[in-house]
Amino acid sequence: MAIARQFATSVGTSATVLEGTQFPGFKLYNNGSTTVFLGDSAVTITTGFPVLTATEFDLGEVSDRSLRGIAADRLYGIVATGTEDVRVLLRARVNV
Repeated sequence: MAIARQFATSVGTSATVLEGTQFPGFKLYNNGSTTVFLGDSAVTITTGFPVLTATEFDLGEVSDRSLRGIAADRLYGIVATGTEDVRVLLRARVNV
């Protein structure tokens, strides 16, 4: 997998946009020390999808085909306390 671009986002206690997640082929990594919860702009620690510390997350090939690269497709993250570091890598697109 060739890497086209990388992003780092500091996620806090309010819903935070995770840059890069609007594009197909992203891989997310929780580089922090507590669980980050994923969801839409209304995500909470109760309703979000948990990504544990030192864990990767991606939507999978079938699901991420629906991503169009627009702001409305972005994931949001939130943590219970403090801030956490979330990293996103984008796969390069190659036409053969």
